[in-house]
Amino acid sequence: MNMITPTQHPTSWYMDPDWCRMTTSQEPWVGPHAIALAKSSVKGVPSLITPPWALHSEWEVEGSDQVREALEKQERALVVIDFPLGESCTWKKPWHVQENHTRILRWNPGETGLSQWPKHRLKQVRKANSKGITIELSENIEEVLALHQMARKRKSIASDEAALRRLFNFVLNSPHQTSLIARDDQGNAIANAIILHNKGRSIYAFGGQKRSALSSLATVSLLHKAIEIAANMGQLSFDFGGSRDHGVDRFYAEFGAEKVCKHRAIYCRKPQQWWLKVVRPDLFS
Repeated sequence: MNMITPTQHPTSWYMDPDWCRMTTSQEPWVGPHAIALAKSSVKGVPSLITPPWALHSEWEVEGSDQVREALEKQERALVVIDFPLGESCTWKKPWHVQENHTRILRWNPGETGLSQWPKHRLKQVRKANSKGITIELSENIEEVLALHQMARKRKSIASDEAALRRLFNFVLNSPHQTSLIARDDQGNAIANAIILHNKGRSIYAFGGQKRSALSSLATVSLLHKAIEIAANMGQLSFDFGGSRDHGVDRFYAEFGAEKVCKHRAIYCRKPQQWWLKVVRPDLFS
């Protein structure tokens, strides 16, 4: 695979105001410590939220009280803000705090996380190669989008395709990412992965696949190549993105990826809170 070595994002992909602009077509709210939240609407309620498709956020939690106070002064009735990975949210009522997690594989300088992989997963990579599966770079937005949308539709996850296309166009034109496509021996695209490179950590941010007998092998091969690229550019960890699907979470854990907590803080004024508890109960669970 011929490729230009990707570079780390100078700050953070998920703190980049352009991410908000691409996904909402609105100027973001920029608060203390340069935190950027997207202006949006949730079931008709004006909101400030962690940008769509952002897996988490990255900002200086030492100034979290300043962030909280600034958010409470906003006119928008709903605020949904993700905390940086591994950082606890201690905000009290009326804030509601949810806890989830991601999976991160770490390694020491001069190593790669691939040494922690179980033998049967490494065997799958060799099997994929024997079946003619190849991993290539791809800047074809339509091809990447189609594979991603297949996965979302299969899981019945709503998706704004136009906004996602704008985001992919923004991402794939950046040097701070790697977009990979797995192809079968006929050259057909069967799976993809978009890897975002933050400082010290690469993130499996988007993925999709066309279900077939080869899809599992293709996904493992994509992860193998992604971690290899991350290690070669000097990264020391790989964020699998986490999943609330227990099966997917166990799959990530197999690769040596450790659980890292993610906190989300939610603030909602009344009477909008009463409406959202009916139509979006997940915000209050």
